[in-house]
Amino acid sequence: MKILTEEWVEAFGKAINDNPNYKPSALTWEGDMLLIIEPSGKLDHEVRVFIGLYHGECTGTRLLKEGEEVDTPYILSGPYDNFVRVMNKEFDPIQGVMSGKLKLTGDMAKLMRHVQAAKEIVNSLQMFETEFL
Repeated sequence: MKILTEEWVEAFGKAINDNPNYKPSALTWEGDMLLIIEPSGKLDHEVRVFIGLYHGECTGTRLLKEGEEVDTPYILSGPYDNFVRVMNKEFDPIQGVMSGKLKLTGDMAKLMRHVQAAKEIVNSLQMFETEFL
């Protein structure tokens, strides 16, 4: 399915919950996340994706409408091309943040205690077909 569509965002949330390695790695995680995918490459506009995360469960995902704001404790942002590189496992999201390819706002100390959970969210993206732009 085509990346960054409502169908894709829904499949992403389902894949997180279907990933048997995510739940045990995120049992103590509390904190929703906002992905801000910035225009680059073939993406010509910003896309925002909400991911509800609580104690090893994805409580919901949704594509935000243009101009819609949500308050989340974590925001991961960066160019579309770098998100594609993460999805293709060219680097993980933690490496992306450390190298400046992605930007994270939120409690870094807490996130560093849940590195495996972050990796499992990315691994969940491998559980369904994605058609890139």
